[in-house]
Amino acid sequence: MKKVLISLLAVVVLVTGIYFVFNHTPPKPTITIENNTVEVAQGSYCWGGLIKGQCVDMISPPELIKHHELKPVAVSPGAELKIKFNRKPQENTLVASIWFSNDEVENVPLNDDVILVPKEKGVYIYSVSARWEKGSSSYVFVIEVK
Repeated sequence: MKKVLISLLAVVVLVTGIYFVFNHTPPKPTITIENNTVEVAQGSYCWGGLIKGQCVDMISPPELIKHHELKPVAVSPGAELKIKFNRKPQENTLVASIWFSNDEVENVPLNDDVILVPKEKGVYIYSVSARWEKGSSSYVFVIEVK
């Protein structure tokens, strides 16, 4: 019985160690709107692991949308877009923006990790970014208000 318990404890310690050593990617958000999940592309990030850290600089959000061939999710005017992470970002670090072009960006208000989409019809490219203890990351997605 003692050998089984020691073996089980060793496996738990090993698995936990592997998780912390190789867990070097930022958490990806789940973005939902009107019961639809919005496809998200990874943007720029800096993330530190126990052994290895890295910073990756990506192209602009409009270019990322084109590169990943993300299709806009159709939504109603003024709908609520919800952002959720499996690992909660540090307090007051979640930021959202609308990209009108590579040069024109506007921050949008967040209320309890919810964005109200515009009431005007059109295609909107969003970026969201946040910070965690291990680093920061940004993500992009696209919607179409119909």
